[in-house]
Amino acid sequence: MRHRLATWVLQGLLVLAVLLILFLQVIGLPWLGGEVARDLPAEAFMRWPVTALAIVGLAFVQVGLVGTIRLLALTRTDRIFTARALPWVDAIIAAFVGGGLTCAATIAYQATAVSGPPLWSLMLLVGTAAGLGLALLMGVMRSLLTRATALRDEMDAVI
Repeated sequence: MRHRLATWVLQGLLVLAVLLILFLQVIGLPWLGGEVARDLPAEAFMRWPVTALAIVGLAFVQVGLVGTIRLLALTRTDRIFTARALPWVDAIIAAFVGGGLTCAATIAYQATAVSGPPLWSLMLLVGTAAGLGLALLMGVMRSLLTRATALRDEMDAVI
């Protein structure tokens, strides 16, 4: 019972995070871009490209969160070790790859425009490495899930 309650609470928090990110994408980032463009008119041309990259990056975060929400639902109903879980793991892997590539695209764009502060560039490099590294980790986890699913299918056939 406690396990089911924990998954419901976690799913609720993740849904809230998805909605907050959506608010940030639709309202927060365009507003912030306008404020920065007003304060730094020489870099105002970067407003929409950087805003678009940020919105795309956050979309990948949302994809990862939705995949996690769905995996939690499968865990709660004891269907995690089925083929139904694999597309959601694939979505999480794609989200990590997409997030890493979005960070890399931001680095490339800034290299052709006005580079940001060194700490910002370092954060983007870390984001690129983390996204690709976590995608590799999830690939290993996917192979473990595939193997566990096969073992469960074998055990169900024996029983």
